[in-house]
Amino acid sequence: MRMIDVADTDNNQKVDFEEFVLLMKDADRDGSIQRATVEKKKMEGDNKVDLKKAEQELKKRLGRPNLSRDDLNASVYGNLSAVRIEETPQFVAAKTKEFDTILESTAAAKKANVTLAKEKVPEQLDDRHKLMFLRAELFEAAKAVDRCCRHWDFVLDIFGPEKAFLPLTQEGALRDDLEILKLPVLNDTLMKDDFGQHVLFLDKRSVALTKYEARALCRATFYTFQNRLEEDEEAQKNGVVVQILTPTSPTTWNIKFSKKMLSWIRQGAPVRLACAHMMYPAPFFSIMFRVTRILAGELSSRLKIFGGSESEVMENMKKFGLDRDRIVKNLGGTLVLEREQWLQERADAGK
Repeated sequence: MRMIDVADTDNNQKVDFEEFVLLMKDADRDGSIQRATVEKKKMEGDNKVDLKKAEQELKKRLGRPNLSRDDLNASVYGNLSAVRIEETPQFVAAKTKEFDTILESTAAAKKANVTLAKEKVPEQLDDRHKLMFLRAELFEAAKAVDRCCRHWDFVLDIFGPEKAFLPLTQEGALRDDLEILKLPVLNDTLMKDDFGQHVLFLDKRSVALTKYEARALCRATFYTFQNRLEEDEEAQKNGVVVQILTPTSPTTWNIKFSKKMLSWIRQGAPVRLACAHMMYPAPFFSIMFRVTRILAGELSSRLKIFGGSESEVMENMKKFGLDRDRIVKNLGGTLVLEREQWLQERADAGK
């Protein structure tokens, strides 16, 4: 991540050609790419999902000897994104109490923004809020607390103290971002794949993202994410899939926006990323992918590239539980998105 800040020498939110060359040279020189490649191979070799072992571990951790193999869905994604845990009231209450206990003992500096949020908007940090983070970490309370702390760090970073605690609505925290909200960057397809994972569409090709400030793009993207999560418990439980139309040129790739969002998704978002489908890569994409893997860290094994003809890509999508009618037209499907209509419906609902 340091090398990205160094490469953007003129701080214009984009990596110019000369900066991009320096970026890759720096990555090669300090070994970042090699380390990322080795780490990815290690993850793929060491962390392949063993359903039998996963079942045993979940039974032990949850104290549920009768957990069914049907409760596990490693699917083609190669992770436990759709693990279904029986959320009895007693189980949820016990885990919420454990969350509270761990948060109480967490260092003051680490939980500073969570503490501030509890003072400013205590109604937002209710048990329902905590449950999202518990679900994201498969009810490992310590990890859920860490994720919650990083989430509020991210909120304060992109909104600032003036707006971070306002309602996440178009008239509240987003009141100065109405035009950027109209940009079809991150879109809710309103669709789920065959595994019950919600599908979002990130368009990095139709909009020249380098024209916009990174934090403003983060706020608009965060709005779409949170609207889905707040109203969809299935998305919280099963995770999300993000389909990405990749940029055609490094000069339109807002790398600081990508850096911030990937960091939040990895460590702070109250949801699990099942997979990112990187669609129709441009010729320069092999270099971009190396940097993206560095940013994605442990999630790099969940980045899947789909190239080739439209018919080939659509055929591959079927293996991932998606037919054309659940894929946006920009990617070769038949689904038409109406961004402004979606925004108006949310505004009418006070969101």
